[in-house]
Amino acid sequence: IHVRRLFGGAEMAGIKFHAAIDTTIAGNHIFRCCRGLWLDWMAQGTRVRANVFHHNPDQDLFLEVNHGPCLVDNNLFLSPTSLLDVSEGAAFAHNLFAGAIINFPEPNRRTPYHPPHSTAIAGLVTTQGGDNRFYNNVFVGTGKSDRPDDNRDARRRATRAAGLWIYDQCPLPLQAAGNVYYFGATPSSREKDAQVFLEHDPAIELRQQNGRLDVSLTWAGPAQRGPVSLVTTARLGAAHVSGAPYVDPDDSPVVIDRDFFGAARDPAAVASGPLGIDGPGRKTYRLR
Repeated sequence: IHVRRLFGGAEMAGIKFHAAIDTTIAGNHIFRCCRGLWLDWMAQGTRVRANVFHHNPDQDLFLEVNHGPCLVDNNLFLSPTSLLDVSEGAAFAHNLFAGAIINFPEPNRRTPYHPPHSTAIAGLVTTQGGDNRFYNNVFVGTGKSDRPDDNRDARRRATRAAGLWIYDQCPLPLQAAGNVYYFGATPSSREKDAQVFLEHDPAIELRQQNGRLDVSLTWAGPAQRGPVSLVTTARLGAAHVSGAPYVDPDDSPVVIDRDFFGAARDPAAVASGPLGIDGPGRKTYRLR
C-alpha cells in the first residue's frame, strides 16, 4: 500500500486488481495509501460500492484501460484527486467526488474485453475515452472553475477537472443527469439539468478518532431540482465496446435504491449523492 514511499513502481495501491471480472469491492475504508483502488484492465462486471477514500495523495480510484461495464456507486471520494480515468464504459451513480477528475485516452495499448460473466477474450481494442454514465452524483470543486475559455484547447491544456466538463473532449459520448455541482465544479455541456451552486463551499470536514469516522458538510438549496430518477440496468444500457449490460455479477438487474448506509431511497424523491441529502444546512454523518 506504499505508506512509507521508499521506492517507486507499479502495483501499489490500497487495493490493486488485474482482471477483476464480476468482482464486488464494497465496505472498505482506504486512506493514506499512494492511491486507493486501482483496477487495471479487464474490470468488466466489476462493482465498487459503499467505500470511503481519503488522504490518498495520488488518487482515490484509478481505472486503467478497461472497456466496461463497470459500476461505481455510493462511494465517498474525499482525496484531492478523486478519479484517474484512463478507461471507458464505467457508470458512476450516487457518489461524492470531493476532488478532481483526470481523464485521457490510451491509443497505444490494445486490451481485452469479454462476453458477459466470462474470462474468454472477445477482442482487443485501444481506449478512446468516454462512454461513461454519471447519474445522481455530487461534485465539489476548489472554489474556481479550471475550465478553459476555449474548448478547442481543452485536450491540450487541461488534464484534470472538478466536475464533468473534462469529458466534453472524449470521442465516445457521456450520459449525465441528476448531478449536483458545488464550489467551482463544472458540468459537462451534455448535461442539461445539472444543479450548480458555483460559490457555495460545502466545507467538508473529516474526523477520525477512536475507531470512528465522521464527515461533516454543508448542503445548499433543495435536495434535487427536477426529475432525479433511480439508476437501473435499463437506464444504464450497455457498454459501447463489449455490448454488455450493467448488471450484478450474478446477472441480476441493478437497482441502486439504497444509499451508503443501506437505507432505502424513496423512488418519488431521489436525492443525489451517497448520503441522502435531506435539505440545506450543516450535517454530520457517521461513516464507521
